[in-house]
Amino acid sequence: MNEHIQDIQNQNKGIDEFEFKRRELWEKRISIEKEFHLGEGDEFKQFNWIGTFRTKGISLFLKCVGLYKRGQMNASKIKLNKVKFVYPDIPKELHGFKILFISDFHLSQHFLSWLISGKSVIQQIKIPVDLILLGGDYRFGYFGSEDFVIPLIKEMLMGIETKYGIYGVMGNHDISSIREKFEESNIHILVNEGIEINHNGAKLWLGGVDVYHGFECADVASALVHAPKDAFKIMLSHSPELIEESLLWDVQLYLCGHTHGGQIGLPFIGPIYVNAKCKRKFAQGKWEYRSMQGYTSTGLGVTDVPVRFNAEAEVVILDIVKIPFSLK
Repeated sequence: MNEHIQDIQNQNKGIDEFEFKRRELWEKRISIEKEFHLGEGDEFKQFNWIGTFRTKGISLFLKCVGLYKRGQMNASKIKLNKVKFVYPDIPKELHGFKILFISDFHLSQHFLSWLISGKSVIQQIKIPVDLILLGGDYRFGYFGSEDFVIPLIKEMLMGIETKYGIYGVMGNHDISSIREKFEESNIHILVNEGIEINHNGAKLWLGGVDVYHGFECADVASALVHAPKDAFKIMLSHSPELIEESLLWDVQLYLCGHTHGGQIGLPFIGPIYVNAKCKRKFAQGKWEYRSMQGYTSTGLGVTDVPVRFNAEAEVVILDIVKIPFSLK
């Protein structure tokens, strides 16, 4: 970590200067929501005629070539993936730390297939986890009420035992009013802030940022500034667009979603479009960037066109592993 960042971390006494930055960015988010009337309309409303034309055009094309229903069936098939992240230099107490990670629910009042499938997959998880992390984008569309979302998420997660609770971040489909409703349901939304977890005597810091994509309200520094120097640092972000900045803060594990793995991909070519300003290798699955490891989930749901091709939906269990491992 460079000296500038270390100096910032030492400024922890008195008024938290980063709280002003958090408030400023939160007010910016609310202002954007009001400007575009994101709390009004219904889930099929688009920002402009270009979005409407693109969505209807893709749907019409898939119907004409007989692939639309197959794409819908693909979207309803959700896998449970298990991924290990190996770290040789972490405290032995963190060995086996387990995270259930779900991103991009995109729950809909009209499309129920991935809700039903996702609930079935999640409720087959019989082992306890240490953390449940949610990667944002909880509703299908961009406009209208989100009141129906939280009861569905609570229903999906019912029965999953978690030691340290449920934390999440906001996505570019979400509006600010949902944050308070999540908190009322004991699901904590991190907005450019972090929390320390003491796991068997070892420190773990979970930082969560507001969304960068479409809002530019993320602040990595505010999420990580109070992290203890010796803590294992996890960054929870909606999109993979803050990877380089997170590396500067010695983040060891970066978790995100947003891309849906492209949602529509071509055989041997891959996704047509990943909708994120990042290298394609960061747009799906497990990856490494210098000393940092990460995972970009393809997500549980879909949006705009309710189909998938060559981009399987998923729920992910992540294991942090120390190798070599010693009880000493």
